[in-house]
Amino acid sequence: MNLHSRRWLLAPLRQLRTHRLMAQHGPTLPYDTAWALITLASAPDEADFVRAWATENPDGLAGVHYDHWHTLSETEQTRRKQWLHRYRHSPIQLLHLDADLIKSTGLHVIDWGPCANR
Repeated sequence: MNLHSRRWLLAPLRQLRTHRLMAQHGPTLPYDTAWALITLASAPDEADFVRAWATENPDGLAGVHYDHWHTLSETEQTRRKQWLHRYRHSPIQLLHLDADLIKSTGLHVIDWGPCANR
């Protein structure tokens, strides 16, 4: 099966995983970045495709960056504490993507900063 057909057939599953990652991560993860992360996690051989997309749509300094815990709302802090208590890692960290791969593709990813109480 050629790459174009495979992308077309797997698109609904990838969209479902993208929306799930966005819901788990919270409001700081845009759809395009979530889609690129899911693409890298599910098909690492498509890194060139993600790299081309990131080149056409620059979004800041490439790599994984962290938000600041103290700037979050009380609700978001509670939600993240519950998630971290249960899974011990952020949703992006659970994808097990290498930070160098993310940086080499040109993605600008904002992950959860360290918890104030950890």
